[in-house]
Amino acid sequence: MKWFCFLSIFVISNAIAGCSNFDSNDQIEVSPSFDNEFGEMFGVEEKIGIIGGQVTAGEDQKWMWHFWGEEVQYKEFSAVAINIETNEEIDPIKIDYEMLIPTEDGLISHSPSQVMFPSEGIWKVKAYVDDEFFEEFVVEVFP
Repeated sequence: MKWFCFLSIFVISNAIAGCSNFDSNDQIEVSPSFDNEFGEMFGVEEKIGIIGGQVTAGEDQKWMWHFWGEEVQYKEFSAVAINIETNEEIDPIKIDYEMLIPTEDGLISHSPSQVMFPSEGIWKVKAYVDDEFFEEFVVEVFP
């Protein structure tokens, strides 16, 4: 009987843990900063980069988004952010200019926006171009 109780508890706790969007064994790290001709950015180098300062919970902040690749020129972008601890999912973009405009060389497209994260913590941001997944990065939001 004790063995059955133990096995039942084990199965139920694994089922509950499996409902989370993130595996507790995954190591989620804040995306690194990198420098290029536009300045210091964070994100995924040569894929997606954000120019913006420290992110504070509950405050609007300007971000300049940069997407690498000719296939993103003149397309719309969007994002979904997920809090790693709470699994809260939001649209962090409050104001954007809807379209990614290419730079002179045409290799990078960019657009300004205003973002806001409602609470502190580690947030995974998934970026989409014309509603198709493009790339993701991780940002820390401070109190």
